[in-house]
This record gives sequence, C-alpha cells and structure tokens, in this order.
Amino acid sequence: MADRYSFQSPFSRGHGSDPWMTVGNVAVTTTIAVTAFGVLGILLFVVEGGFGPLSESLILSEETITRGQVWRLLTYIIPLSGGFFFGLLNLIFFYLIGSQFENLLGKRAFTGLFMLLLLLPAVLGVLAAVAVGQGIPHFGLSMVFLGIAAGFSAAVPQARSFFNIPFWVLVAFIFVVQLLQVLASRSLAGLLMVVASGLIGIVITRSLGFSTVEWIPAIKLPGIVSGEATPQARPTKQKKRGKRFGRKQKAGGAPLRSIPTGPTAASEAEIDALLDQVSEQGMGSLTKQQKQTLERHAKEMRKRRDS
Repeated sequence: MADRYSFQSPFSRGHGSDPWMTVGNVAVTTTIAVTAFGVLGILLFVVEGGFGPLSESLILSEETITRGQVWRLLTYIIPLSGGFFFGLLNLIFFYLIGSQFENLLGKRAFTGLFMLLLLLPAVLGVLAAVAVGQGIPHFGLSMVFLGIAAGFSAAVPQARSFFNIPFWVLVAFIFVVQLLQVLASRSLAGLLMVVASGLIGIVITRSLGFSTVEWIPAIKLPGIVSGEATPQARPTKQKKRGKRFGRKQKAGGAPLRSIPTGPTAASEAEIDALLDQVSEQGMGSLTKQQKQTLERHAKEMRKRRDS
C-alpha cells in the first residue's frame, strides 16, 4: 500500500540510531537504557510479589517530594503500573516504538524529548497535587510512552498498526482512555500529566522539523532539547585562519568564495516537496532515488545535531 509505513525490526542488522556507548555486543541507546530500567521494574515486581516497600520508595508522591525526595521525579517510571501483564505490554511497545522514533530523530533530540516527557508532566502533577491536596496517580512508564507514541504518530502520520488501523488512531484511542480514567477519578494531577504528555510529544516533534502536520504549533527550542550546537560557540581556529586568508587573497586578486556548510535553497525546496509528497501520498509514492535523497538529508540533519 502506498501510504503504509514500513516498521523495521529493532533487532535487524544495521538498524538503530547512533548509540551512546557499547557494552559488549549491546549498543546502548536511550531506548535501550530506559527499557533496562523497565526490566528492573518487572524483576522488582516479581521479587516483592507486587507493589512492595522498594517500589513505593520510587513512585511519585507529592508529600515525599516536598520533603526533599526529588529522585522520585526520575525513578517513577521504574515500578510497573497496571499490573504485570499490562506493565510488560507497555514496556514492549515502548521499546518497539522508541527504537523507531530514536532512529528517526537522532540520539540527542530523542533524549531531549524523553527528558521533557519524564520531568515536565511529573512536576505539573506534583504542583497540582500539592495545590488541591490530592494524591498523584501512578502511571509509570506509560506516561512517557504516551508522549513518545504521540510524537511518532505526528512524525509518521501514514504509519499503520494492527489490522491496518492508522497508528495515530490507536494513539488517540489510548489518549482518550487515559483522559476518561483520570476524569472518572477526579484527579487534577493525573489530568494535567496526561494532557502535558500528549502535547509535549507532538509539539516538540513538530518543532524539531520532523512533522508536517500543520495544525500542530511549532516553538523555538533550546539546543539542549533540539540537540543542535549553539551557533555562538567559541570561534574555531579554522574560522580565524579563513579570515586572515581572505584578507591576503583580497590584496592579490578576487577573494575565495566560502564553502556552504548546509543545504542550499534549491535542496531545501526539494526536501520540502518530498516531505509534502510523503505526507499526502505516503512513502510508497517515492522513487528509489527520492528515498535515497531523504535518507541522505536525515543523516545530514543528525550529524549537524550531534556535532
């Protein structure tokens, strides 16, 4: 089908984004690291026979965080939520979708998005819980996964899931179910966390330039989130040498033209046209040469962000 997105197995050779490190034969990406913490949560669930004291010391709690236990803003994704089966299912889907999304965004941008999804909904949940005197629902990794899935569906709206259902429809269904649950429990903290997670996922993806969905707003992102180096960084010796060389060249003849470091206006227009074509007709409408052009453009974007 022309509009069907081709999911790649994260176990396939050559698949995956640039890892942060390699431990033995394992390439450690952000997705792999988070999945490892999820596996730790499963082991913890088995050892404690459910939700035990150690799990309780890791989840979000407005009372303990106001007493200084700020590590809970990072560790609340470890304990399972929703029981063993749904917790395991959530971890598997996070690994599968996270691997695809990290490969698309690049490791720095994906990690920036992950940290926003981890911290911002949690902080909003704590503030709301303190303000109204309610507890915070335990979402675990499902809160971060909701934002990752929302961002992925915004980046690849033509992706298909089970029974050829559009992936964004599945994500929208999960989002609505989560909303209904927190509304039924009258949890303001839970409501803010669910809404924040979904919005962060789609807005950051759009702002990074990986989504062509026009109704999603785009904002200017700091370099720590976008993964881009600060352009006002210290001047390099090469740049200084270039200036000196330019003055000498001017005295003896015409100056050398500077070498462009980014895509030209013509290539930018070509890429925009290809992205519009993918959004409207799907990846299947591209020729082999057009797909190679998009792949080269994606690799160049990741290199510029990671440099």
